[in-house]
Amino acid sequence: MQRNIKNLLTFDIEEWYDANYPEVDFHKYEKTPSLLEPDVDMIIDLCARYGVRATCFVLGTIARKHPKIVKKLHNAGHEIASHGYDHDLIYKMSPDYFEQQLKMSCKVLENITGEKVLGFRAPSWSVKKENLDWYYNILENEGLKYSSSVFPTFTGLYGMSEDPQMHHPEINNKKLNIWEVPPSITSILKKKVGFYFRLFPFWYIKKHIKKINKNGKPVLIYIHPRELDPALPKLKLDFPENIIHYWGVKTDKQKLVKSLSVFSQTFCRIDDFINEG
Repeated sequence: MQRNIKNLLTFDIEEWYDANYPEVDFHKYEKTPSLLEPDVDMIIDLCARYGVRATCFVLGTIARKHPKIVKKLHNAGHEIASHGYDHDLIYKMSPDYFEQQLKMSCKVLENITGEKVLGFRAPSWSVKKENLDWYYNILENEGLKYSSSVFPTFTGLYGMSEDPQMHHPEINNKKLNIWEVPPSITSILKKKVGFYFRLFPFWYIKKHIKKINKNGKPVLIYIHPRELDPALPKLKLDFPENIIHYWGVKTDKQKLVKSLSVFSQTFCRIDDFINEG
């Protein structure tokens, strides 16, 4: 593996119940005690052990209720980016409402860290083709430098056919200044699928990262705190959603530790990667 190849480690900082399934009313959990901080502490400790700095996409509601969590991540050297204000789907928003939510999330994060928010990740990869005409323009107008919101292949829940590599999107024949930094994909039986950290065994994760890096390209990994803690409460989901949401949780922390051990010198923050590039 080439020494100068970097990989992008990212965490979506949200509560165990933050997701977007139509059969579950997630708002009923909002007044329950937060279980997030111990898992964030675990992430900070693991990254510190291996000298890794990551990008953390934080919900605005988390920052408002628990600024201490944001301060801990920031003080540990991790990039603080926006995951929106609430865990709401972008494709259900009007442009004005999205702009309002983005401003709210960035303001609360910037007030805590004292630094400009440069990146945004849509909850549940909820940016669709019909949103692109206004989505990137709003990010640029707010001074953001990158999005990590477009899942570059179709799934049953989200995604679109897009460039799977980091790129400047082209909208209406105009190449934008903002970057899109999509999650990585892999191939199973010649079919493109998301490179889901929970789904694959470590031997496959290691093999895939080395293969992509050998071709001179970075791998983006994204993890939620709930995926590292099998002791957390479980949502009551229908069978398919339950499998999607919880498959591999029991071994995810172990795989993260192994990945940090093997690839610690390659992992970096998205903003650092963009600046170096």
